[in-house]
Amino acid sequence: MKSESEFLEVDGEVVEVRRKPIRHWHLRVMPPDGRLRVSIPLHADGDAVSAWIRGKSAWVQKQRSRLRREPPDRVWLFGVPYPLKISPDTGEAVVLFGEGEGFLVRGVRSLDEGWRLLRAWQGERLARCLAEMLPHWQERMHAPSVRWRIRPCKSIWGSCTRATGRLTFNLYLAERSPDLIEYVVVHELAHLFHAHHGPAFWAMVARYLPDWQQRRSALRRPLG
Repeated sequence: MKSESEFLEVDGEVVEVRRKPIRHWHLRVMPPDGRLRVSIPLHADGDAVSAWIRGKSAWVQKQRSRLRREPPDRVWLFGVPYPLKISPDTGEAVVLFGEGEGFLVRGVRSLDEGWRLLRAWQGERLARCLAEMLPHWQERMHAPSVRWRIRPCKSIWGSCTRATGRLTFNLYLAERSPDLIEYVVVHELAHLFHAHHGPAFWAMVARYLPDWQQRRSALRRPLG
C-alpha cells in the first residue's frame, strides 16, 4: 500500500503526515530547511498526533540546530544534485554556479545568510522557467490571464485563487525536474476552470498530461 501525504497544522506550522500500515509513530526533521514529516498508523487520531508532535518540540529544535551546524553538501536544481559549499568570508555576497562545479556561496556572514541567498537565486531561476512555461500552457489550455508569484511553502506545491486569477508556486519547485514543474503548472491552470479535484478537473489534467499520475507520484517522493 502506498502512503498518501496529508497536511496537519500544529501551532501554526504545517506538518506533512503519511499514514502507513505501521504500529509506531515516526517524526523526521527534513533537510535542508527543517520541515517536519510524520509517519503514523492508518487510523491514528489527528488531535493525538498534534499533541505528540508538541511533546517532541525540544527534540525538533535540537535536530534543527544540528542541521544549521551541519549544512548539506549538495543542493538540487531542476532535478539535478550539485555539490554545495557555503563560505563565510568577507567581500560581496554572491552565488556562483557552474554546471560541472556546482554551487559556491561566498561573502556571507553565516550559513543562514548563505541559504537565504541561495534560495533567492533558485527563485530567480524558477521564475525564468515559469515565465516561459506558463504562456505556453495558457495558450494550449485556453486559460485566462493570470498573475503569479513564488513563495516558500511547507505544505503545497502550488495554489490558485480563482477570484483574483492569481497562482502561487512553491519556491522549492526549483529543486524539481522541469516535467514535474510542468505538472504543477497544468494542475493550477486547470483550477481556473474547476475549483475542486473532481472528475472534470482530473479529466482536464489528463487531456493535456496523460502521465499526470506518474508525475504526481514522482513529485511526492523525496529528493535523492
